[in-house]
Amino acid sequence: MDISHFELVYKPQSPVPPADTVLQGYFLKISNLEDKELQFQLTFVTSSITNSDRSLFQNTVAFVDTPGTNNNSGLFSLVGGLADKSFRLNRFVVVPAHGTALVALLPSDPFAMPGAPPPVPNFECRGYVQLTLPPVRRLKFLGEAQSDKPVKVMVTPQHRASYLGANGAINDQTQSSLPVAGGSAIVHLPPEPPRFVFEPPFTFDTDLFREINGWFDLDASVLAGMLAQAAGGNLDLTAFNKALAAEGIGLALEKRKVG
Repeated sequence: MDISHFELVYKPQSPVPPADTVLQGYFLKISNLEDKELQFQLTFVTSSITNSDRSLFQNTVAFVDTPGTNNNSGLFSLVGGLADKSFRLNRFVVVPAHGTALVALLPSDPFAMPGAPPPVPNFECRGYVQLTLPPVRRLKFLGEAQSDKPVKVMVTPQHRASYLGANGAINDQTQSSLPVAGGSAIVHLPPEPPRFVFEPPFTFDTDLFREINGWFDLDASVLAGMLAQAAGGNLDLTAFNKALAAEGIGLALEKRKVG
């Protein structure tokens, strides 16, 4: 489901000096209004841009607060390449029943530290945010839907900005609520159907693959989906390819360095 637009900025407020440097991030509160724990997937969508000062690639830092856990820095990051137009959060955001999580995505190109002279900034990126209710793993990589009907969720998207002077001091701060794409803060998020899920950490189990293949008689379209998901995960490619070969499936996956 499309939630809102976003705009990340780390650059001078005006091209004509003197001007403060704007450091603006995107913040999203997600409240689970259901009676059970839910796991959410966040995806940030942009145009396909290869300009390193306009792409989310390696230019962001993510923080996630959930009830009982604060500022999970280093645990969360965006998955995607320089020319990609879709960047997903590398982990699901787990929100307990009636709990609220806060997700923050900030520029890190470079990240300014309050009280220190900021480096020359020149980063901005815009796009929109998608929130989904993905299937979750129950058997290694076999995922099942989290609900048999749409779930009730409250979302509050915001931009928050700090204005840094030439000496690195914060001169001002602002925050502004963003329009929710559907027009209401309360949305009914449909669950994604069951599918094969590759999410790190993941260790490939050849015997389990053979058992599941026997259950479902995997066809080319399902395998293609598995391969696409595996490409973005932490998959043991050697074991994966051996399992495919053992089942007489003429496909293999390999990693290649692009650029």
